[in-house]
Amino acid sequence: MWVIILFKKIALVLAFMLIIPINVYANDISAKSAIVIDADSGVILYEKNAYTPRSMASTTKIMTALLAIESNRLEETVCITREMLNTEGSSLGLKNGDKITLYDLIVGMMLTSGNDSANAVACFVSGSIDSFVELMNKRGREIGMSNTCFVTPSGLDEGQHHSTAYDMALLTSVAVKNKTFCKIVSMQSSDITISDKRVTVYNHNKLLSYDKNIFGVKTGYTEKAGRCLVSAKNYCNNKLICVTLSASDDWNDHLSLYDRCESRYNDYTVSGTIDIPLVGARDDFIKASYSKQYKILTDMQLELYHLPFVYSPVKKGDVLGYVCVYSNGILKERLPIEADEDVEYYGRQERGTTSKIYG
Repeated sequence: MWVIILFKKIALVLAFMLIIPINVYANDISAKSAIVIDADSGVILYEKNAYTPRSMASTTKIMTALLAIESNRLEETVCITREMLNTEGSSLGLKNGDKITLYDLIVGMMLTSGNDSANAVACFVSGSIDSFVELMNKRGREIGMSNTCFVTPSGLDEGQHHSTAYDMALLTSVAVKNKTFCKIVSMQSSDITISDKRVTVYNHNKLLSYDKNIFGVKTGYTEKAGRCLVSAKNYCNNKLICVTLSASDDWNDHLSLYDRCESRYNDYTVSGTIDIPLVGARDDFIKASYSKQYKILTDMQLELYHLPFVYSPVKKGDVLGYVCVYSNGILKERLPIEADEDVEYYGRQERGTTSKIYG
């Protein structure tokens, strides 16, 4: 039978601030606009013309995908109509009358950059492209995209359709908090079903094969926008987001910027040993410890939780509590507190009362 034991909250044992890195400016990349941010804290690690309005091409589909996922209708079937197919450029190859789930439609849109997919998503979620565009701009304002105007769900240039590198980084920092979004944009290929026919689609994002820690996000190109790319990378429990707009060598731009910005993180070791009261053993206490090195950028806080007491026997490595590691108020990890040694059962003992509070 399982016994549920509430962990005792000990205290905030560490709170320190590191100097936030100053912004880095450089002209040694091909992009006309670029930015790298830490997704959790929003700290800017690099910027170049990051607030200059530019066309962002199919990176627009990050917003389209996010809204579609947030609609909570992923398993519903979309019936393709002629209105949805009234577009140009890259295509998933949808035909009038095709049937496809919204989830597969998003996969096709994000991997192959199908403009027909983007229109289909818009019409299905909001009833029309115009209504969906209104939703895109509303969500953008909520996120803080103050220099962005969405006109199309696909990213095709029309009217004042534009954004900035900074705004696209803000959008992506929200999107990568969604597990379904991250799963989709990290796939190098996927099988989807269109009208009962299985189709394999492939991701245009070459960075996924260059670095296993890069998990997205979206490529883009129009003649007006040039080559656009938004990517995201896991780095030692941190998420970095890189955006380049109008870049002739975007793949190398992103790899170079990640190398440069990762060096801005600081090493910090979280470690400690605590004594936990022990019942049914020769000793009154058992030692338990925790240790791990982190790469941190801004601040770190720890909260320790452990069992108020432990019954023997205990095996070395048994988890007796956790250290909740926070950075910038975001939970990064629950680091286990583990027993340092084996303890054998030594019969029942009556414990005296004590006024000491452990921890």
